[in-house]
Amino acid sequence: RGQFSKSLENCREAALDFYERLRSDSRFITPFPPELDIVVWAPAARSVSEASALSRAIFDEAAKRNLHLALAELPAALFDLQSAGTEKDSETITCLRSALMKPEHKKWIGKMWRILDGVTKDVLQKHNNVK
Repeated sequence: RGQFSKSLENCREAALDFYERLRSDSRFITPFPPELDIVVWAPAARSVSEASALSRAIFDEAAKRNLHLALAELPAALFDLQSAGTEKDSETITCLRSALMKPEHKKWIGKMWRILDGVTKDVLQKHNNVK
């Protein structure tokens, strides 16, 4: 097997590892598993609009901690909102997105997860104290 193939395999493994961490954490909702290296998720919330606002807050705070994510606008219908207890008050949801396209991401997933975990705790705590 060639170097390029191994590189793609590492990216896919990193994405699947990250996806499984997100999927098994009740603070997040995931629409689908990654096809290759792109993972998409949103914070679980009472409504789609609240999840979108939390996504933007996590995005901003993560950047301050050197975890650079992206935002994506997806149809809310891609998510199992009913199981998450999320009211569909918008047709689209602002999600967080990570492209794990470097082979070394496989080694960084633990660190990325620790940063995301800390960011999410802080954002949710601030959000819950404001309400």
